[in-house]
Amino acid sequence: MSEAASWESFWDLADPERGARQLRELYGAEAAEAADSCASAAQADDRDDDYRFWTAVKARL
Repeated sequence: MSEAASWESFWDLADPERGARQLRELYGAEAAEAADSCASAAQADDRDDDYRFWTAVKARL
């Protein structure tokens, strides 16, 4: 199976380091707060994969 066919969801391809870079570019000093907001919204909606992603992004900030 090729690498491109081995993923099952967007989160298999998402890169927390890239997400952290993007948040820094967009929000500057508020990047960690933005990641917290995204993680909180995901948790409230029971979107576990999203929550894990945003938590990983915040850890890189």
